Amino acid sequence: MSLLWKPYNAQTYEMWLDAIIDEASDELNDWESKFINDMRTQLAYNSNFTRNQSDMIEKIYTKYTK
Repeated sequence: MSLLWKPYNAQTYEMWLDAIIDEASDELNDWESKFINDMRTQLAYNSNFTRNQSDMIEKIYTKYTK
């Protein structure tokens, strides 16, 4: 039986999104920049992220931050 996916807590997403903007906003392509801004807005309204959204945030975070 596979494990159920559980999203990270809001503070983790907030930290990742802030780090991406602070450290890599100049390096993001147009799609990544729009996606990150959309996710910041979604987080501000306390919306939950889907698994795909969560995976993409983590992928961008690991790609662009140190």
